[in-house]
Amino acid sequence: MTILFVRLDHLATLRQAGAVRDPDPVVAAALAELAGAGGISISVGRDRNGVQERDLRMLRETARTVLNVCLPPQDELVKLVLAIRPDLATLIPEGRDASGPERGMDVEDRRAEIQRVAEAFKSTGIATSILVDPEPAQVKAAHRVGVAAVLLHTGRFCWAQSTSAQAAEFERLVNAAKVGQKLGLAVHAGGGLGYQTLGHVGGVSEIEAVHVGHSLIARATLVGMGDAVREILRILGGNGGRR
Repeated sequence: MTILFVRLDHLATLRQAGAVRDPDPVVAAALAELAGAGGISISVGRDRNGVQERDLRMLRETARTVLNVCLPPQDELVKLVLAIRPDLATLIPEGRDASGPERGMDVEDRRAEIQRVAEAFKSTGIATSILVDPEPAQVKAAHRVGVAAVLLHTGRFCWAQSTSAQAAEFERLVNAAKVGQKLGLAVHAGGGLGYQTLGHVGGVSEIEAVHVGHSLIARATLVGMGDAVREILRILGGNGGRR
């Protein structure tokens, strides 16, 4: 079954809004893992998302699944991630808020910068991924810089305004996933995913993991983290057969 990564950024933003200790991303991560999540994802370097260095260090100590830290390729953030040593580091574009990037990185345009960071991570045993738009050229560029995985941005598929537009975006996503798998990359997907779109993306056999943030955290505020995770896992496990 497709692996679920729970993205905790929006929960940290909620904590920051109240200027209190709770909700604690570390506790939320433990509850998500107990419910069956296969990975925890959290971002650094995005203004106002509320993630603290303390969160990263405690997650490194307590996470029992794959810990993924998302970051723009900036020197001070790279040094922080090298010190934390998560299992996976995903390079993302710079951004001004906690909502997440609206598109992937232009890998070819920033090839030297990305390659330098990927080599630094690899030297300390950290696998590197890159958030890219679902385009074969971007996936191939990611492969050339030596990363282990790509995170295909699903925003355009999720935000499409018509059935035909969504179908076209889904085809782009599938094609990019096939290219990534053929190149030997681990293929993940995320960005705007919700309970209405997860089944489609989780049904693509080349996609081994999905990253879900806002929709899951929003649901968790109503039913609890455990039930929110289990609902998504039921969707991923019952998509009627992978494509």
